[in-house]
Amino acid sequence: MVDHSNSALDEAFALAVLAFIALTATVSISAYLRRPRQAGGEGSIILGPAIRGWYLDNLRPFEELCVQHGISPTVLSYLQLGGSLVVGYCYAVGLLFTGGWLLMFTGTLDMIDGRIARRTNTGSARGAFLDSVVDRYADSLAYLGLAVFFRDAWVLWPVLFAFLGTLMVSYARARGEGLGVQCKVGMLQRPERYVILGFGSVFGVLFEHIAGPVAGHSFALIIVTIVALAVLVNFTAWQRVVYIWRALGEPPHA
Repeated sequence: MVDHSNSALDEAFALAVLAFIALTATVSISAYLRRPRQAGGEGSIILGPAIRGWYLDNLRPFEELCVQHGISPTVLSYLQLGGSLVVGYCYAVGLLFTGGWLLMFTGTLDMIDGRIARRTNTGSARGAFLDSVVDRYADSLAYLGLAVFFRDAWVLWPVLFAFLGTLMVSYARARGEGLGVQCKVGMLQRPERYVILGFGSVFGVLFEHIAGPVAGHSFALIIVTIVALAVLVNFTAWQRVVYIWRALGEPPHA
């Protein structure tokens, strides 16, 4: 027998969480945009300079805390690696809401470790190498967890395709830089991937609680997120391939 009172309570709680996230983000971003700030900055089609600036501005207290207490970028890298292992486990066992939040947390650590290294003048070639290795593991573990969770469904293929594309995005940049071409172009760089998969997981679970399965399919919004990632991340890899090929002086052939 279905407990309709508990079901209604779950839906109400999910709506409240969704409304709280939307309201908090809207108020915070509006306040940030009204403050004077430098024009320009890094950005992309998905995460423009204003959004990145707002997010980093909110991270400033945590960044200051790390600087004041001597928390090194290496410690943050190891924390990111440990968090990524937990992300993979959460996805594998179906804790998609928790996995989504933790994925965005590990992405946040990835964003600020370089900033702390520059502020404390503790950057090194060894640290940069460690950061790159941890980033590859962080990228991979979330997809491996999703592959385990969807192992008996057709969604496994988009997960693997997204995994492949993510590896190729990183490889294209690394290989290009090895040949003397700096390459940061592309629609989905690492922060965008964290945001899309993380929020897709969180809002996908909330949507499931509110609306239930769509056309009999559970995790509909999460599946849409994975399919979109699979397409866009491979498109990004191709963007980088074309950019580096042209930079090396030879036109790409069809």
